[in-house]
Amino acid sequence: MKVTVVGHVAYDYIFMVERHAKLNQSSYITEWKKCYGGGAANIAVGIKKLDGKSKLYSVAGRDFKRYENYLKKIGVELDLYRSKKPTARAYIFNANGKQVMYFYWGASEEMEKMKAIKSNFLHIAPCHPKLALEMAEKTEFFAFEPGQDLKKFDKGSLAYMVEKADIIFCNEIELKEMEKKVGIKNKEVIVTLGKKGSMIYNKKLKIKAIPAKVVDATGAGDAYKAGFWVAFSKGYDIETCCKFGSVVASFIVEKIGAQNYPSWEKVEKRFSKHFGKV
Repeated sequence: MKVTVVGHVAYDYIFMVERHAKLNQSSYITEWKKCYGGGAANIAVGIKKLDGKSKLYSVAGRDFKRYENYLKKIGVELDLYRSKKPTARAYIFNANGKQVMYFYWGASEEMEKMKAIKSNFLHIAPCHPKLALEMAEKTEFFAFEPGQDLKKFDKGSLAYMVEKADIIFCNEIELKEMEKKVGIKNKEVIVTLGKKGSMIYNKKLKIKAIPAKVVDATGAGDAYKAGFWVAFSKGYDIETCCKFGSVVASFIVEKIGAQNYPSWEKVEKRFSKHFGKV
């Protein structure tokens, strides 16, 4: 089973700061690192590193070559739209367990020019609504994750995506916004709750977060989805897939960067410790 992931690729600039500066104030940066990122890329990389199969459909900026070579080396199948603009950037600031992020679309602005491709299993990560709708029409089974691009969907487009999606991934704020705009009924909705874990919404079933020493939470949600998809491809039920997602996320937060995935064997070992054998 191969999962096609559509959405952003980006370079992440991750800063550890003493505190988040208030308006007209400054704060010292104690450490920083440039990492490979972007929601769609993080998930596609995670699926591959966790012993699954993935295809990434995204926009490659003019400065994407090194990142592209890395993706090819680890075995992620690529289908890229080429742009002359710089690759998207995320600027992420961490202080005292809280995170502030700024996102520069760059080459991702050209997503609306991309043509939909066919897929059997699809994860629609945050991306341009036009592309999301067209991709949804050409797949057999898909998960929809509106993320930070939820505000770009008008009511009609959002209603279509919610109705057609087989699985919806969102956080609490996005859930409330979707319920307010279009309503959500009889859907497999998985809500990520940060430190509180996650919840299978229609069953009101909570999945605990796995204890971990949090260094950087960047990409934790993407890691959750990668772990979910790999477990799903192995035939596990939704609850077990969510538990695997929680375990994978616990590894990612322990280091700076969104793509420091463990082996699937290490994931299974930590899963057994916290949830028992499957």
